[in-house]
Amino acid sequence: MKFIRKILVKVFGLKGYLRLVSKVYIICISYGLMRKKYSELFFIKKLVKPGDHVLDIGANLAYYSFFMTVSAGKKGKLIAVEPIPLFAEVWKKNMRSLKGYDYTLVNCALGNEPKEKVKMSIPIVDGIVRHGLTKVVDTSTTLSTSENDSNSTVALSFEVPMKNGDSLMQELKIDRLDFIKCDVEGFEQYVIPSLSTTIQQQLPILQIELSGNENRSAVADFLVNLSYDIFILKDDLLNSIQKNDIFSINQDFYFIHQTKIEQSKYLIKH
Repeated sequence: MKFIRKILVKVFGLKGYLRLVSKVYIICISYGLMRKKYSELFFIKKLVKPGDHVLDIGANLAYYSFFMTVSAGKKGKLIAVEPIPLFAEVWKKNMRSLKGYDYTLVNCALGNEPKEKVKMSIPIVDGIVRHGLTKVVDTSTTLSTSENDSNSTVALSFEVPMKNGDSLMQELKIDRLDFIKCDVEGFEQYVIPSLSTTIQQQLPILQIELSGNENRSAVADFLVNLSYDIFILKDDLLNSIQKNDIFSINQDFYFIHQTKIEQSKYLIKH
C-alpha cells in the first residue's frame, strides 16, 4: 500500500493524489464499505440529526464534513474550519455534489489567541505523505503526537491566520451548535478552550481525537469541569468511561453534557 501511495503521488502530484484518494474514500463510505475500520464515521448519522447545526474543526478533505452535512440534511447547517489552502480546495470539490445543503468553509486555524500567521506543515512519515497528520508548528509550544518525529520530514509548509474559536462563532453569528467534531493533531488543548463560551451556551456533543497525555488531560479536565461526561464508541453504542481511562484508550472520545444525557440515552449503553 505504501508503494502504491508513492506511485500515485508521483503520477498525479500531491493535489491530484489527494483529490483521488478522498473521492474514492467518500464513495466507499457512501456504499457502506469499511464500516468496521471507520466505525466512528458511520456513527455520525446517529449523532447528527436532521436540522442540526454542526462544526467540523480540522475538516481536512471533507471526510467528516460530507457525512455530517448529509446527516444534518437541507434544514441543517455545517461550519467547517480547515486552515490548509490545498486541503480547502479539495474539500470544496468533494462537497460540491451536495446541492441545496447549507455548508460553509472557513480557511483558518483556531487557537486561544488570534494571530496573523502561524506555520503549519504536512509531514512525510516513513516516506509517505500523511495529510491526516498536518499540524501547527509553533516553536513556543511543544505538542505531543502519536507519531515518532524522528521518522518524519516536512512535505509542505503553510502560513495561515489563526482565530479565536468564540470570536469566529460570533463573527459567523452562530447561535446554535448541536455537535462538534475536532481533530487537530495535538492542538485540541488550545482549540477547545477557545470555544469556552460557545460550548457553555450551546452544550453540544463533542467528538474529539486526542493524542498525547498532556493534550488528553487538558481537554478532559476542561470539559469535565464544564459537567461533561466522557464516552467511547463500542459495539455501535457509547460506553461511559472515567477521566483516567483516557490515557489507556486509543480512539476518539465523545463528550456529552450531563443535562443532555437523558435525551441522548438511545446512544448510550446501559
